[in-house]
Amino acid sequence: MSGIDPKDLDEAIARSFKRLQTAVATHSEQSIHMYRQALLALVQLRAQVATK
Repeated sequence: MSGIDPKDLDEAIARSFKRLQTAVATHSEQSIHMYRQALLALVQLRAQVATK
């Protein structure tokens, strides 16, 4: 995981969270599912980067 910049990863997590909030506000089920999955994957990756 040495090629992953934690700062860039944090920014991607923040963007995904904002997009998930928008999807929830607009009641877009497909977008909610997509951004939820993306956010979960990014948070898991961030946890791996933090432990290395």
